[in-house]
Amino acid sequence: MALDIYTLFVCELYVLGFLSIILVFAWVGSQYDRVLGFTSLTLTLTLLAVFLSSLRAAGLHFLPVAVGNVVMMLAYGSLLNAFRVFDNKPLGLSWLAGALLWAILCCFPAFYYSLPKRVLVVCLLCIIYTAALIQLLWRARATLTVTFWPAQTLLWIHLLFHVARIFLDDAVATPVHGAIGGSSFSVYVILESILFVIGLAFTILAMVNERTQIAHKLASLHDPLTSVWNRRALFEQAEKIIARRLRQQQPFTAVLFDLDHFKSINDRYGHQQGDRVLIDFCQVAQALLPEDGKFARLGGEEFAAILPGGSEQAQTVCERIRVATQLSQPDDISYTVSIGFATSCQEDKHFPALLALADEALYRAKATGRNRTEQYLAQLQPFNQATLV
Repeated sequence: MALDIYTLFVCELYVLGFLSIILVFAWVGSQYDRVLGFTSLTLTLTLLAVFLSSLRAAGLHFLPVAVGNVVMMLAYGSLLNAFRVFDNKPLGLSWLAGALLWAILCCFPAFYYSLPKRVLVVCLLCIIYTAALIQLLWRARATLTVTFWPAQTLLWIHLLFHVARIFLDDAVATPVHGAIGGSSFSVYVILESILFVIGLAFTILAMVNERTQIAHKLASLHDPLTSVWNRRALFEQAEKIIARRLRQQQPFTAVLFDLDHFKSINDRYGHQQGDRVLIDFCQVAQALLPEDGKFARLGGEEFAAILPGGSEQAQTVCERIRVATQLSQPDDISYTVSIGFATSCQEDKHFPALLALADEALYRAKATGRNRTEQYLAQLQPFNQATLV
C-alpha cells in the first residue's frame, strides 16, 4: 500500500506541534534549563520550516525554497546550541553558518532553480551539523551512562540517512509530491524526520533528566561548605579502595583529623573566619594526600581519609599535613590539627572498625598535647575520652 504524502505531512506538523508544546512546558518546569530551551526552539523552528515548505503546493517558490530552508538550518543551529550548552561549551556564531550559506546560495539562479543542487546541499549541511552533534555528545559520554548510546544511535541513523539520500534521491520534481519539494524520495524524508524528532525530543529529555540526577547525587556526596567528600561518600569510596587493596594483598590506612581549639577560633574571629579555616585545611590536606587517597569532612572540625599503604607511608603523609597546617595561617589565623590513624595490617580490615581505632589514636594525640600525629597501637590502653576537652 502506497503511503499518502499529504497524510504524512499533516502527521509531521501535528507531531512537531505536540512536541514543541511538551518541550516548552518542560523548559518552564525545569526553571528555564537552557538545553530544553534550545530544544524547544529547534522544534518550533522545524515546525515553521515544514509549514513553509507546504506553500510550494500553492504555487509559491521563494518562501518554501529560500526562507523555509534558512529556517530549517537555524533549527539545526539551535540544536547544536543545545548540545553545546549540555557540554558547557560557548555558543559562538557557527550555528548560523548553515542558514547564512543557504541564503547566499539562493542568490544564484543556477542553485535557486535547481532541485538536485538544493537536495545535495541540504544533505551535506545536515551531515555536517549531525556530525558536530555526534562529536559534542561523544565528549559528554563519561557523564551519560544511560542515555549516551541511544542518543548516539539516533544521530548516526540520521546522518547515514542523509548520506544515503545523496545517492538514492533522484531529485526529479513530481506534482504528486509537490507539497514538500518534490521528488519521490519525499515520502522517506517525512517518515525519517517524524521518527527523528520524536526520538530526539525524548532522548534530550532523558539526557537532561540523567544529568540532573547525577548533579543531585554529586551534591549529596559533597560537603556544601568545603566541597570535599562527606561521610557517605567517604564510606562508599572506602569500600572500593578496600576491595582493591585486599585483592592486591596490600594494606590501607584510616586517618582522622581534628582541628585543635576550633571553638575558640569561632569565638575569637567569628564563624565566617572559622569557615575560612575549615576551607583552608581542606585545601592543605587535599594537596598533600596521595592521588588514590580519599578525604572527607565528617562534620564540624572533624575530617577523615583513607590512604593506600601501611603505617610508614601514613605517618609521612600525616606529618606533612600537620606541618603544612601549622604554617598555613589563612588571614593571619594560626591553627593546628591533631591526627590519629590505624592501618589494616594491625587489627580490623573493615573501614568503620578501623576508623574507630583511628579515633582512639586521635584522642591520644589530643591528650598528649595536640598538634601531633598518633598511630593506633593495640598494646596501649585507650584514653578516657570523656576527660578530653
